[in-house]
Amino acid sequence: MNRQFGNTDLMTSPVVYGCMGGAGAFGVQEEKDSIEALREAFNIGINFFDTAEAYGDGYSEQLLGRALGDKRSELVISSKVATENLAPDDIIAACERSLKNLGTDVIDLYMLHWPNRAVPLADSIGALKTLKEAGKIRWYGVSNFGSSDIDEALALGDIAVNQLPYHLFSRAIEFEVQPKCEAAGVPIMCYSSLMQGLLAGRYKSLQDFPVSRARTRMFDSRKWAEAVHEEYGAEEAGQALLDALWTLVGDTGLSMEELAIGWLKSRPAVGGVIVGTRNATQSRDLAKLLKVKLEDSVLQALTEASDRLKEELGSDIDMWGKGRTR
Repeated sequence: MNRQFGNTDLMTSPVVYGCMGGAGAFGVQEEKDSIEALREAFNIGINFFDTAEAYGDGYSEQLLGRALGDKRSELVISSKVATENLAPDDIIAACERSLKNLGTDVIDLYMLHWPNRAVPLADSIGALKTLKEAGKIRWYGVSNFGSSDIDEALALGDIAVNQLPYHLFSRAIEFEVQPKCEAAGVPIMCYSSLMQGLLAGRYKSLQDFPVSRARTRMFDSRKWAEAVHEEYGAEEAGQALLDALWTLVGDTGLSMEELAIGWLKSRPAVGGVIVGTRNATQSRDLAKLLKVKLEDSVLQALTEASDRLKEELGSDIDMWGKGRTR
């Protein structure tokens, strides 16, 4: 089931366990539940775990180390350095903190979490190269790098990954970024793959979606208090997609999660799909996502159902419309 991750020597599961939620990003979270969720994800066949120093100010990394430290030789761990720490000395110090949090002497895949316009990218990439030469990290990459940013990054080093928001309700990377990653042999790690639960089969209408999560560019900023962008959204197209998904759930007998993740696994350049859980029971349910493979007719139906929303939202890959990418 595991496969080579891009041009690296890492062998990874197609589903990546996302550790952000375990640090309380989506509400109050018991540490016991987080640790059991991590262990059960490993038990069902996931060997790829994604975290970041920004998740709980290092707490997410600490949880991963405590839960699966005894399995370290069997894991692939990716972590990310925060935007405010992209000056060279700060990157080196951040990596040392992350190593300590994780209880390991090397991070398999280390990424710049977001671009930082105040620090020359060449300086940040130079620090990543220094860490790799020192044996502190095995491979390095970027996250949330748009079309111009990934061009600059590729000119500076051997970028091993670009972690991006990508799912049926957000296909902006397909306009420019995904083709560039595919051409350069840079795998994409998809985050927000279930769009905060909208693709988990819990909601029939966008109007039922929790206000606290309705922040992406699809939602009309005039109606949703948590939306920081100033766009009018594309809710009619979003609802049409949600309706089509429920029809496909009925027609195929598959869950909405299986449709959403199966579609992502089939997409060009996708090297891993990040999914998180909050307890061991939810982690056990990830087994079906490891195995799911959709028929061509279903893949085509999903693509066609989401084409209108893709076109209306356009090519801005910052899903929240904060203007952080280029």
